[in-house]
Amino acid sequence: METVITNILRDLGLTEKQAVRDYALLNSSQKAIEFEQDCKAFENKYKMSFYEFEDHLRSADKEIFEKEDDYLKWKFAVEGALFWREKIEQLKREQ
Repeated sequence: METVITNILRDLGLTEKQAVRDYALLNSSQKAIEFEQDCKAFENKYKMSFYEFEDHLRSADKEIFEKEDDYLKWKFAVEGALFWREKIEQLKREQ
């Protein structure tokens, strides 16, 4: 017995594997974009790249808690964007 999903996939010319891959690619791309937007917001706030900001913090004489907090959030965003971009590349290679 065919399901609605099976019929839709057939009409789209997709196999189940292709549909799952496309779904994973779409969601991975969305995650990467969200993290990249966070990175861009910090770049705009501090007028420098993450790595410049990291160097700036390391050379500072005293801790500024807001900057330290932003550093951790920014680092998470950078690592998240890199993680999801790598997943996207893996999916693209798996075609």
